[in-house]
Amino acid sequence: MAPQVETVRDAAVEERRQRAVESLMLSEHVRHERFDRITRLARLLFAVPMSTITVIDGDRAWFPSSQGIEATEAPRGETFCDRTTDLDALVVVPDAQVDDRFSDLPAVQAGVVRFYAGHPLRDALGNVVGTFCLYDAEPRELEGELLGAFGDMAAWAQQELVASTEMSQAGRVQASLLPAKAVRIGDWEVNGVCLPALAVGGDFYDYGTSSGVIHVGLGDVMGKGTGAALVGAGVRAAVRGTHAAVTAGVDLGITVTQVARSMLTDLEQAESFVTLFEAAIDLDDGYARYVDAGSGLCLVMSPTGEVRRLAGQDRPLGVLPDDHWTEHESTLEPGSRMLVFSDGLLDLVDDEISWWVPIGDLMRAASDVDSLLASIAGLVQELTALDDVTAVAVFRHLPQEASS
Repeated sequence: MAPQVETVRDAAVEERRQRAVESLMLSEHVRHERFDRITRLARLLFAVPMSTITVIDGDRAWFPSSQGIEATEAPRGETFCDRTTDLDALVVVPDAQVDDRFSDLPAVQAGVVRFYAGHPLRDALGNVVGTFCLYDAEPRELEGELLGAFGDMAAWAQQELVASTEMSQAGRVQASLLPAKAVRIGDWEVNGVCLPALAVGGDFYDYGTSSGVIHVGLGDVMGKGTGAALVGAGVRAAVRGTHAAVTAGVDLGITVTQVARSMLTDLEQAESFVTLFEAAIDLDDGYARYVDAGSGLCLVMSPTGEVRRLAGQDRPLGVLPDDHWTEHESTLEPGSRMLVFSDGLLDLVDDEISWWVPIGDLMRAASDVDSLLASIAGLVQELTALDDVTAVAVFRHLPQEASS
């Protein structure tokens, strides 16, 4: 009876482990440089000819990174890593030819591998999702400071395998919350871009139309990473919930104040604040109402090419609990352009003091919204942004431009 119990327990553990591996969503058909730098360094540090990061997936083992091994995968049962995964512990094999646990493996019998060291890599729930491995064709030991260094590198590999993947997944989720396509209605055109400096950024933007009104918003959460992204998602959802009231004519200052009150506890717990620019623009006459909560980064270009700033004096959300926000007014005439952006763009222009000049030049040179956003993305790629760069562009074309 005991073997049957053991089999059931192993099956349950294996099922959980396999789900954890699948949740990593690793691509097998691209180079994983973040893993390769670990295995390259391992070969040098430990003076071994082979090193891998290995994932056991179903009945096979495959290598997100390997050095000194040409194969990209192998049958699971023929690998050291399969047995390290089952043992769920550090395994050091000085000479596999005299170790009954591994002497039957094809690589050992062929004389390709005699020394092996494997360290399990676990996710946050303790599931073994991979192994970090060293191999040598000659017997050897791994002890003392080298054994400690091996553990340190395994921790690095685990961080890259699990934490970086979680960040990438969070980044995909964050991207999925952004508007799916540009707005093009009559003379109006609206689109945006969010280019995080990390996998997950603290910037967010939103736009959409309802009952003849375009709603445009852009925020920047203090901080980076998943925490900032969660705060940003909460603010964006809260602001969206006010769109119907704003369309009906409720003062934007009142609705932003309501959002700030509703998010105050979350912002205090996160020890964060949010700069926000939110606007509602009438599609018929271009009448624009807006709130600037500590942003100050909105430019409007007139049909003749003159640039002016839209800004207010109000503080960001989450600074003081009794703050309130003020609605301002403007007009976008036919032929006008608006660009709202985060402060990451300021790092990419030549003049950070009079930044509206080079950014105004970008607006002036663009033929449409997409070309303006492409110019911004080109700056990010060329100059390597150190902060998130996010922008939303609104063009009200002249009637002949919209029809051409």
